[in-house]
Amino acid sequence: MKFQAMELLFGKNTPKQMIPKVTLLAIFAILVFTVTPLSYPLFRNPSSLKNIKKTNQPSTAFDDLNESASLPSTSIKKCDIFTGEWVPNPKGPYYTNKTCWAIHEHQNCMKYGRPDSDYLKWKWKPNGCELPIFNPFQFLEIVRGKSMAFVGDSVGRNQMQSMICLLSRVEWPVVVSHSQNDYFMRWHYPTYNFTMASFWTPHLIC
Repeated sequence: MKFQAMELLFGKNTPKQMIPKVTLLAIFAILVFTVTPLSYPLFRNPSSLKNIKKTNQPSTAFDDLNESASLPSTSIKKCDIFTGEWVPNPKGPYYTNKTCWAIHEHQNCMKYGRPDSDYLKWKWKPNGCELPIFNPFQFLEIVRGKSMAFVGDSVGRNQMQSMICLLSRVEWPVVVSHSQNDYFMRWHYPTYNFTMASFWTPHLIC
């Protein structure tokens, strides 16, 4: 009797009746996940965007790079870049809090009393090869007309900040987010029609 009462109250769904509902739900979910994330910024301090300083200059470590540098040859011997060690890099760092506004004040170790700077002068050295210095000119040419997203928690956010600082040698991005929500952000490089986005998903499991 209780089961029959439930059917009378809510209606009896046959498998054929459920198909349209499932289809509509799937379409709605796709729309939500493809449209909504692109409408909200990520960085924790959206108010800092109002005080962007375009006059900051990157480190001189980029001085030997230029726009005409050719892309690496595909015939170069391959090596496992994931096996290696951190080694001293006297040319570093490639940017600091003073040269890149994308780094927030609470991330400024120097400001809060750290006396040394040697921790900034390291680079990754694979066992079987020598990694060339990151070339922002080449990178922007490779991603011309494309989009890239950093998905994750504060680590993903930090990676995006680092990318903005590295690319500042060539061009500063323009904020193209449509909201001041502090969990998502989109940046655009007009000269290269390149867009970067950051999606805050702290519970993502891969």
